[in-house]
Amino acid sequence: MTRITYVLTALLLIGCAAPGVLHPEATGTTGRLVVESVHATALEDTVTGEDPDRTVAVYLPPAYFTQRERRFPTLYLLHGIGDTESVWTSAWDGPDDPWGTVARLLDRGIAAGRLSQMIVVMPDQRTLAAGSFYSDSSVTGRWEEFTARELPAWVDGRYRTLARAESRGIAGHSMGGYGAIMLGMKHPDVFSVVYGMSPAILGWGSDLTKDNPAWRTVLHRGGWQELEGFYERGFIAVAQAFSPNAGKPPFFVDFPFRVDAEGALVPAEPAHSQWQERFPVHIADRYRANLLKLSGLRFDTGSEDQFAHIPETSREFSRVLTAHGVPHVFEEYNGDHRNRLWGRTGRLYNEVLPWFSLLLEP
Repeated sequence: MTRITYVLTALLLIGCAAPGVLHPEATGTTGRLVVESVHATALEDTVTGEDPDRTVAVYLPPAYFTQRERRFPTLYLLHGIGDTESVWTSAWDGPDDPWGTVARLLDRGIAAGRLSQMIVVMPDQRTLAAGSFYSDSSVTGRWEEFTARELPAWVDGRYRTLARAESRGIAGHSMGGYGAIMLGMKHPDVFSVVYGMSPAILGWGSDLTKDNPAWRTVLHRGGWQELEGFYERGFIAVAQAFSPNAGKPPFFVDFPFRVDAEGALVPAEPAHSQWQERFPVHIADRYRANLLKLSGLRFDTGSEDQFAHIPETSREFSRVLTAHGVPHVFEEYNGDHRNRLWGRTGRLYNEVLPWFSLLLEP
C-alpha cells in the first residue's frame, strides 16, 4: 500500500524539560504527560476571534526515556463538543482514580503487556461557540488544516515519532469521533488507523432534524445571550463549521432550516446541502478509494446514547460502507454517550487503545 510519507527534521525531545509537565517523573513503568502550546497559522485572524495558540497535551510512553534512540507510533485523540483536551487528562471521578485518564490507562496497559508503547497527542480544539468539528471554516479557521497538517508536522518535528501514515492513528469521541472518521477518510496519507467513539453527525437523524424544537429557538434568537440550551449552541457550532457566512453576525452562519410562510420548518439552501456535504453517510462513496487505503476503520455507539442520531447514523454509515465494499468494524453496545468509556473494564482500555496497539506499525 503506497502512502505519502512525511520527511521532517527531527528535533529530539530527550529527557529535556517540557512546559506544564503533569507527570513530572517518568520511570521504567510510567510515562510522562506534558502540556504544550502550539501556534496554529491556520487559525490566525478568524472572524470569530479564535485563539491561534492551542493547548496540546502529549503522553510520552515509558520507553521514550529509557530507549533514547527509539521512535514511536503516534495516536491523535480528539475531544467532543464543549470539551477540551482535559477530558483525557483529568479524571472525572477525582485525582485518585487510577483508571481515569489516558496516561494512567496507558501506563497500566503497557506495564501489563496489553498495550504497546505509543505517543498520544491530545489537542484543545474547542471554539468560542463550542467546538470546531475539525473542519475548515471561513469564520472559525482552518481546523482540518491544523489537525491533519500543521499539528502532525509540529509533533514529528519535536518528538521521536515514526513520521509515516502507517504509524499514525486518529481517534475521537462524539464530535471527535466525527473528526477522526472525516480526517481519516480525507487524509489516509496522514492517518492510517481510525476509531470513532460515539461519532456525532454522521448524517441527518432524530435530534439533528427539523423536528428538534431547538431549531426554532435558534432561528428566533438574535444573540448569544439569548441561548442557553446545549442543542442551540451546538447547532451554531456546527453551522460555523459547515455553513459559515462572515456577513451574518452575530453567529456568522447560514442555518440549514428556515420557517416558511405557513410557519413550518423547511430545508434552507445552500446551508442544508452544505451540511449534507459534510456528512460521512452521504460522501463515503466519493472517498471510497481513500477509505480502502486505511489499515483499520472502526466505530461504535451505545444503544442508549442520549443523542439519538448517533446510533441511527452509525448504523447507516456501516450499511453504506458495506454497500461500497469498505472493510470496517462497527459495534453497538449497551451504554449511553459516555458511561462505558473509562475504568478497568471500559472501552478505552479494552477496545480503543488495543485497536491502535494492534494496527499501528512499530
